[in-house]
Amino acid sequence: VEKSFDKWLTGQPGERIVRKDRYGRVIEDISSTDSQAAHNLALSIDERLQALVYRELNNAVAFNKAESGSAVLVDVNTGEVLAMANSPSYNPNNLSGTPKEAMRNRTITDVFEPGSTVKPMVVMTALQRGVVRENSVLNTVPYRINGHEIKDVARYSELTLTGVLQKSSNVGVSKLALAMPSS
Repeated sequence: VEKSFDKWLTGQPGERIVRKDRYGRVIEDISSTDSQAAHNLALSIDERLQALVYRELNNAVAFNKAESGSAVLVDVNTGEVLAMANSPSYNPNNLSGTPKEAMRNRTITDVFEPGSTVKPMVVMTALQRGVVRENSVLNTVPYRINGHEIKDVARYSELTLTGVLQKSSNVGVSKLALAMPSS
């Protein structure tokens, strides 16, 4: 952050050009430029939420025996990022022995399928509109729409709503989206 906003945070020194006599006393002001004060920068990261997201992400990665995980918590009213975490992580105060790939912020450097970020919202909307219930089980066998096959990374015949989100099921979410009335 500091590097990106270095100019903003540093400010600019002023300058005064003068003429002095042989004794070093100022006898004339030739020109002057006022200094520019440094600006402040307030981050939207909430320390308590950051700690909570980091802990829960680490727990989820361990529980699911995942290679890695990323999480971003956003204020839906303002768009401000309240927490951002990656697992595994590293200690920026002690980089010895830290592999280079661990130092990247996956949430902003890695490429994710855009649909995956929308899937929880589709499930939530389907629940709100009564298209499904919390205990619903969906048929998630691959199918075709207009000649395009809708499939998942692995074949699942059925998934609960939780399973649809856990497995990031394209089939399950697309069926929910298609079952909703247009508004």
